[in-house]
Amino acid sequence: GDHKMDLNFDEFDDSEHSFDDADVGEEVGKEIEITDDGGLKKIIQTLGRGGEKPSPGSEVTVHYTGTLEDGTKFDSSRDRDEPFKFKIGQGSVIKGWDQGVATMKKGERSTLVCRADYGYGDRGSPPKIPGGATLHFDVELLSWTEWKDISEEKDGSVLRKILKAGEGWEQPNFDATVTLDWVQKKGNQKGETIATVSDKVITVGAEEIPLGFETAVKEAKKGEEAYVKVKTASETLFYHYTVKDFNKAPDSWGLNNEEKIEHAAKKKAEGTEVFKSGNVPRAKQKYVLALHYAQATHDMPPELKEKAREIEIPLLGNLAACAIKLQDWEDVEKHCTSILKISPDNMKAYLRRGKAHNERNHWPEAKADLQVVLNNEGCPEFSEAKKEFAKLQKKIKAQDAKDKKAYANLFEHL
Repeated sequence: GDHKMDLNFDEFDDSEHSFDDADVGEEVGKEIEITDDGGLKKIIQTLGRGGEKPSPGSEVTVHYTGTLEDGTKFDSSRDRDEPFKFKIGQGSVIKGWDQGVATMKKGERSTLVCRADYGYGDRGSPPKIPGGATLHFDVELLSWTEWKDISEEKDGSVLRKILKAGEGWEQPNFDATVTLDWVQKKGNQKGETIATVSDKVITVGAEEIPLGFETAVKEAKKGEEAYVKVKTASETLFYHYTVKDFNKAPDSWGLNNEEKIEHAAKKKAEGTEVFKSGNVPRAKQKYVLALHYAQATHDMPPELKEKAREIEIPLLGNLAACAIKLQDWEDVEKHCTSILKISPDNMKAYLRRGKAHNERNHWPEAKADLQVVLNNEGCPEFSEAKKEFAKLQKKIKAQDAKDKKAYANLFEHL
């Protein structure tokens, strides 16, 4: 009657048969050898989507119908109208399934032909499956869930498991506002609940939620439901979240000219606020965004271009200040050069660029920049330039002495 086959039966050792999951000529109707020993074959009926396949440990959801070689049906999840779930590569199902389903893509429907040593062996599974039987499974891979490392360092510190995929392809950008629901638990999904939050609106990059959680949100699509585990030095944070909605920070092309200037000024002010609180990397991101708006001037009338310029120069200066704090001297040079292109007598830019050249041991360039400031005795940057110039001369002197010594030694040994 309604015998539900025990797919979880496995009497074999796990000697690895090598199987190749490369996309060797994947086409409908062609027989593909999954293992080298001829024990497991696949015939694709419907090609899957995308390039991803479930990795070991993923929980897959499939529909299947199993038949003997003579066409006798012995089991079907479709007849029960209840898909079957199992974890791949854990030996919890017959070998033909563990290895066969691992070669499938989402939406793929294939027939897996499993020789007895990839099925139920010499014992079979009485009364329906005789010993030594080759089995045909018509399998459709509906979906799978797996933990994926989405940390920036790829060190396993942020793992995400998507439970329900979001729609479309848009993802929140920096400064987007996102509406979220989440449940935070201790350690994992079975841990005690720490917090339940509904309809919370957060800004990406504002550090209103822990960074690892934000990493997941930045990659999410609208409607996505997922788990994320964030490992810190002392604990593991676990969130079960749903992205209900988000509004992207506007791209400059989506704004009219007045709005561009408004957005540039607003982001600049926000950046300065954050800079003062000591969060330099985030301030830098705000300034970069502001600059993106301030430099989109191609179709502005002259008086608005002028306004944009008035924001652009201090912005480049602020970015140079960030770069000094982050000791990114190449960046300091870049931003100061941009300033001097627009404002050729900007002493602060000469001073900062001179300092950057000095830090990078580009001495002739450092000398030239600092000299410009020193030629303007009344300017506020004068005394700072004098200090930097003294530092530079000390370095050059030390190098000269070193060279002299090396030169002298050379003659001694001749």
